[in-house]
Amino acid sequence: MAVSGVNDNNPYAFLNSNRSSEETKKDPGTLGMEDFMSLMTTQLKYQDPMNPMENGDFLGQIASFAQVTGLSDLQDSFSTFSNSMQSNQALQGSSLVGRKVLLPSSIGNLTATDGMSGRINVADPVTDLKVNIYDEAGVVVRTIEMGAASGYTDFTWDGFDDNGEALPEGVYQFKASGTVDGSNTAFATGVMAQVSSVSISSTDGLIVNLAGIGSASFSEVVEIL
Repeated sequence: MAVSGVNDNNPYAFLNSNRSSEETKKDPGTLGMEDFMSLMTTQLKYQDPMNPMENGDFLGQIASFAQVTGLSDLQDSFSTFSNSMQSNQALQGSSLVGRKVLLPSSIGNLTATDGMSGRINVADPVTDLKVNIYDEAGVVVRTIEMGAASGYTDFTWDGFDDNGEALPEGVYQFKASGTVDGSNTAFATGVMAQVSSVSISSTDGLIVNLAGIGSASFSEVVEIL
């Protein structure tokens, strides 16, 4: 590939062009190895002849400078790598928009088209599993009798109360329980929520914003549906 502005008769013209470009871009406030060696040469030139620098001291100063320079380069590399990882994470996260995810919660968003869905971790087998749905005032508006269950059990609420009346869309709370060894026992629950958007946090990484119920760290997501 031809490079414009380079003399074809001079095989080193391209190297000279690169060197000039690098010198132009060099930060005047940055101390490079050549600058350090120049300072060391000056130090040797003007040192006390009766008390010259030991070879070990000289090599130690070079090693210290090289170590500091190496750490600085390493930090730059990690910074570049971190920025690249965040960009890739955001790109991958964008594919979640519009999909549903399952995460631990007892809060769900009721919609007219999909109702509200969740999952119950029935740790001990029961014969009378039920899910109570609560409105914003904490009043039970629907009890879903699910009967015998064991392990992970999914449920869907259609949005109708116990009287058969359709309730408005919005946020509702739900709790699951059943009888274990004669005692009413509560079980852990999860909600199936739609991802409306994603964002990147410098502390928490990828954040999924869930329709109607707020945000959560992607690390909390148990399953992508």
